[in-house]
Formats: sequence, structure tokens, C-alpha cells
Amino acid sequence: MKEPLILLIDGECVLCHRVSQFVIRHDPAGKFRFAALQSEQAGKILRERGQPPPSLGTFVLIAGDAVYYRSEAAFRTLGMLPFPWGLARCGLRLPRPLRDFGYFLVARTRLRLFGSTPLCGLLTSAERERFLTEEVSPS
Repeated sequence: MKEPLILLIDGECVLCHRVSQFVIRHDPAGKFRFAALQSEQAGKILRERGQPPPSLGTFVLIAGDAVYYRSEAAFRTLGMLPFPWGLARCGLRLPRPLRDFGYFLVARTRLRLFGSTPLCGLLTSAERERFLTEEVSPS
């Protein structure tokens, strides 16, 4: 089986949870797996790739050995979803400082605008299966 794409998200951010639900809903092939940035599993995955743990407002996409952060992770993730969402990959053509400026605006206000809650309480059983746990290896 091909190695899954892994999204690391803030496990207590409601907006981040909604993003994971969106990806699950638009990923019928089940290519994406998820882990909370706060989890030991996320730390292990990042350490295996020689990456330090990012701040909680950081959206991370792991595709094999490649690790993408912030706006690049967001646009690449959308780009891997079926039409029409895949068209968002064109956003990668924008200069990174411009993309990341917009990203930082959302990241800085996400908890105030959307709130926070323990992620596990928001997941359905089908969604839980897409989240990595200590027992499940990403490879």
C-alpha cells in the first residue's frame, strides 16, 4: 500500500477539526490520515523526518519524506482533492510571503473566532479511523 498523506492539525481547534472533516468528506479514496499536533504520534512522525515540532497554529502536510507547512500545506492538500477543490493548487503560484500573510491572519484569530474543544469528542467513529494513534504506524 502506498504511504498515506498525513495532516497534522491542532487537536483542540474547532476550525482545524472542520478542515479535517472537509478533507475526509472530499477524499473518497481515503488517502489522508490525521494526527493532532499535540500528540506523541505527531512528534514521532516529525522526529523521524528530522523536523522540530511546529507551533499549534501550524497546518502540516507530510507526503512521504516531504514536510509542508502553513499555506503550502493547505494549497497542496486542496490540490490533492478531486475537482473542483484541486484547482486550489493554483494558489501555490502566489508568492509565499503573500500566501503566508493570509495564513497567519487566520491562524492568529482561529481560536477566538471558532473556539476550541477536545478533538476526540467531535469525531464520529468513521472519522476516528482516519486519525493515527500510537498503535498505528504511518508507513
